Amino acid sequence: MPQRRDVSSVDTEDAPSMIAAAIGEPSADLLDRALVGWERFLDTLQGASDE
Repeated sequence: MPQRRDVSSVDTEDAPSMIAAAIGEPSADLLDRALVGWERFLDTLQGASDE
């Protein structure tokens, strides 16, 4: 039987600004890792046939 979790909400004037701050920009580390992954993916395409 699935468990149910109750979620409470808090209505404050600070909530929207906290959400906006949480979204923000990705860190430099995350961008570096994404770039490495993208380059690794592109390297796999270079060996693919032109079918």
